[in-house]
Amino acid sequence: MQPMYTLGTRRQRSSPRRVLVLLILIGAGVFVIVNQNQLRQDLTPPPTPTATRTARSYVVEAESVFEAGNAPATIDAYIQAVSLEPQNVEVLLKLSRLLILRSRTADGLQYAERAAQTAPKDASAQAALAMAYDWHASRLQQRGRNLEATDLYQKAIATGKLALTLDAKSADAHAYLAETYADLNSWESAIDHAQEALDLNPDRVDVQRAVAYVRESQGNYSGAIEAYERAIQLAPREVDLYVALGLNYRLLANWQQALNAFERATKVDPTYVAGFDELGWMYYYIEDFKQAEKILEQAIQVDPTAWSPRSHLAATYFVRKNYEDASTTFKTAIELMNKDFDADRYCVVGKSRACDRAVTAYATMAVSYCYLAEAYNDPGKYEQEALPAFRRALVIRPDDEGVLSNMDFCQIVMGKPPFRTPTPQPIK
Repeated sequence: MQPMYTLGTRRQRSSPRRVLVLLILIGAGVFVIVNQNQLRQDLTPPPTPTATRTARSYVVEAESVFEAGNAPATIDAYIQAVSLEPQNVEVLLKLSRLLILRSRTADGLQYAERAAQTAPKDASAQAALAMAYDWHASRLQQRGRNLEATDLYQKAIATGKLALTLDAKSADAHAYLAETYADLNSWESAIDHAQEALDLNPDRVDVQRAVAYVRESQGNYSGAIEAYERAIQLAPREVDLYVALGLNYRLLANWQQALNAFERATKVDPTYVAGFDELGWMYYYIEDFKQAEKILEQAIQVDPTAWSPRSHLAATYFVRKNYEDASTTFKTAIELMNKDFDADRYCVVGKSRACDRAVTAYATMAVSYCYLAEAYNDPGKYEQEALPAFRRALVIRPDDEGVLSNMDFCQIVMGKPPFRTPTPQPIK
């Protein structure tokens, strides 16, 4: 039987055609490996190009979100617009005005200055700059920075007059001058410019605002309410008008109308912290402390950096005898005050409502620590927390009778003699 395979069997000869095919396949493979990146790019469809946004598109967006009650998004959109068109005076003025009305007066002033520099012969730009100077001056004055405020008030008057030389019929320029003169207690000039503005264009929201402000500053709260209501009709989305309206109703002790105005503010723009702050404080006024606490806790969620609602919330905790939260919340409020306007420094010489509130915050925080020290029988808390807070308040207002009385009260609570010797009373 012959073997199936023999070592001497000769291999079959390869076909030339097969060799050619094999070489072609090898060459194609090498080509693919070498050029794979280029082939991938050629075979992958190009991405759809993204349209470049225009300044106008951001302006449209700003107008849309403003109507929806979102001022922060409105501001962001306007900032995008002016980044694309830095010399667009109309947008610069819209952005400046909105920032000012949202109490960001320093930022608003910067954009107003840019607009006025871009268009120095534009009466509307100069008038807007006058408004920015005045509102920022008022904010500085409220925080004890009187020298800076005085300089800006003078700039506001000079710039407002410049606007009138460019356009004698500028109702807005008259309106802003009226507000500035009211801030300076120059009543004759304030009334004259307010009336001029009203005669030129009673349908301008800033004209009605100025008329309201002049009346309010003179104690004519009913007249101010009338003008603020008209301003709201002209600009129902301008949330600060509702707050101003509510404050005037509160001054007239019309509690329900004040509550209604503040409530409307929170609905028109839920991002406006002043609406929640004043609504909560209004409930405090009418001694509905539970509702006040609820609203003010909402306020600090809307803006955690705002010191005013936090100070009001601390006061509400205090009156509800929640001394632990009162003390820590006052402490945070004071930190925010110092971050915002350096209360410890400027209030030593400044006399303003904000400085008064800083003193109240220190003193009430001190009393809170006093009560806690007594409750926990912890004299160290009194020595380390309450007394330094009292002393800080007295640095700002050395003769404040409320602070001095509270210090003596806390001394007695802690079983210590009062700091002041009682004045002997005559025998009757």
